[in-house]
Amino acid sequence: MTCSSEYFERFKQIADTVIPYEIRLMTHYNNGWEDCIDMRGQNLKITITDEASQFDFYIKISDERGLSVKIPCEGVEIINEFKNKDNVIIEIYFFIYEGFAQLTIKGREIFITNTDKEIEYNKLIDQAKNCIICEAMKHEKAVLGYENGNLDADVMFIAEAPGSRGANLTRIPLHGDATGDNFEKLLSATRWIRSDIYITNAVLCCPTDEKGIVRKPSKQEIKNCHSYLARIIELVNPKVIVTLGKTALEALKEIEPHQLVLNKDVATFSKWNGRFVYPLYHPSPQVINTKTRTFEQQRTDFKQLEYNYRFRILKGLEPIKFKSKEAE
Repeated sequence: MTCSSEYFERFKQIADTVIPYEIRLMTHYNNGWEDCIDMRGQNLKITITDEASQFDFYIKISDERGLSVKIPCEGVEIINEFKNKDNVIIEIYFFIYEGFAQLTIKGREIFITNTDKEIEYNKLIDQAKNCIICEAMKHEKAVLGYENGNLDADVMFIAEAPGSRGANLTRIPLHGDATGDNFEKLLSATRWIRSDIYITNAVLCCPTDEKGIVRKPSKQEIKNCHSYLARIIELVNPKVIVTLGKTALEALKEIEPHQLVLNKDVATFSKWNGRFVYPLYHPSPQVINTKTRTFEQQRTDFKQLEYNYRFRILKGLEPIKFKSKEAE
């Protein structure tokens, strides 16, 4: 590699394919090294956000406890890579305002193979990236990629749309904002981690009004995006679809009609389009704080979901609903 653009593209690849178990971020100014942040453990993440160009972007590192650090960068200076069997040590130097930053990553790199499913998924990513069907969102970027999760997942979560302070910045569904934090806590009530599941939205872009304020997607926008949702479901082919909120549940009707109503069928398994659908309320602060569905109720919903998947559905048995004390 000899130029900044090649280093930047390699860094984007590293962010997508390396599973870190240790991250160190250091910043250097005229007076020497000033800040040092170490993260160790599982579920460490490196993301590129607010990308305007290869010379104007942010890097964000975060861990499973919710600790995150975000710094503005003005380009990638150099990348040094060292490999030892399945493990890699990568040093990346970034230009920052009046100094530079060093990001050291220790982890394992997973190379994406071109299976038929991944080839089709890559095509879908490209199509969504270039989609301009919705006039009000033609300048938005669809949140669809390998950050969404496991393409072979048995359980798929569908939310409403990317959050302006969450997925629209992090490019990871249900991550980076208060709703994402709630989802992480609910998921931690199970034995699943993000790499076990797949997450997407009824609408792949973040809907905003003329003033840039986030709004609910319109019925037409949901209709416009339903072909992407249908193809995602077809590719992943989950055994269970978990809809988070009314919009996601209604979006399924664009693919195959159903009579489900969220407030009547919440946390109940129903057959839909050759698989189970499990409607839940959205894990947003608004839903939880207004006690439409409290955090404890949603936690029970997630535990019931996992129990039925592991001990009923995988064995070919019909799902059951928890009695009050079975959730504990």
